Amino acid sequence: MTTHELARSADYIVQHEYEQARVTAADGRQASLGEFYGDPAVALIDIHEQWCAVAGEGLVLCRLGQPFGQCVEYFRQPGEVRWITDLRQTGAFALEWQDEDGAWHPLDFDFGTIVTEPSRRLTKP
Repeated sequence: MTTHELARSADYIVQHEYEQARVTAADGRQASLGEFYGDPAVALIDIHEQWCAVAGEGLVLCRLGQPFGQCVEYFRQPGEVRWITDLRQTGAFALEWQDEDGAWHPLDFDFGTIVTEPSRRLTKP
């Protein structure tokens, strides 16, 4: 299988093999970022290395701190899928994602609540 790099920082790398994405820490820890229909399109690693995001068919955010590998999905449920073509970080826990029509959409998040409050797990643009 061929591995493709989507993003790299000093201590982390986001890669995919076909439709399966993962993040690997410099110390060897790995976390699955899920499967993406049609392969993931883009990823980014937070400038402070607290989280990463991978997108294509929807978006997956993954915590890089403790607990490592805790992830949450956005825009991946049937009827809610968004096709994301680009990402850019806009704050410590904020990003913008670009849809297939070229429009940019904001997404602010907080790992302290999005993984414990089911109502915050899916956010519409």
